Amino acid sequence: MRFILSLVTAATVMTSAGVVAAPFSSEGSVTLVSDYYFRGISQTEQGPAIQGSVSINHQDGWYASAWGSNIRFGEGSMELDLSLGRNWALDENWALDMGLVQYRYPEGDNETTGYNYMEGYAKLNYQDWQLGLALSDSYFGNDVGKFWYLSLDWQQTLTSELQLNWHLGYNQFDNDQEFKTFLGSPVMDGSGYTDWGLTLSTEQLGLTWSVGYVGNSIASDACADICDNRLLLSAAKSF
Repeated sequence: MRFILSLVTAATVMTSAGVVAAPFSSEGSVTLVSDYYFRGISQTEQGPAIQGSVSINHQDGWYASAWGSNIRFGEGSMELDLSLGRNWALDENWALDMGLVQYRYPEGDNETTGYNYMEGYAKLNYQDWQLGLALSDSYFGNDVGKFWYLSLDWQQTLTSELQLNWHLGYNQFDNDQEFKTFLGSPVMDGSGYTDWGLTLSTEQLGLTWSVGYVGNSIASDACADICDNRLLLSAAKSF
């Protein structure tokens, strides 16, 4: 938790003091959310999370970022994601974002758990639409290998103050057994699942407020309450 607050403090200091000079810029955020829900599964046992991020950006499109959140599984209490990538503006409608991200679990990763993993990602944007693909050669947890994640998002503008984000994702494991290992369940059929979400957001009083409903296609008897469909609430501040 202290590291998350440090990320936010660093971003605030760099932005307000002008520490990051041209051709670089910095940005950061802090978010309070009712549940850290990632790819259809709660990472906080349906409990709240505080999340922080900081990013250093170059005018040519390169960026490096760090993102952190509390979690509730394994022996650790935190997730830290480190990213390096580049954005390209292809024309006035199209943009491409490609990079690498390492998901780290300080104090939670060891030879038994094997939580830390790397992903390569690409996001193709057309106006308010985004098509994303993430690939990992060794996904979260020991005995889980190749994995890919395909996502489609549409950020629909309802009014000047309201936006509706539609999300659909598909999680694909290398085989049935690795999917069962990932879930810790012997009853799951198939080697993949979908996740989805619908989120309404607005900016008021200097904060971004959102309410959403999220879910997945995982069978109810194959996963505990952390896989249930649920309502999500959040408030975020950008710096």
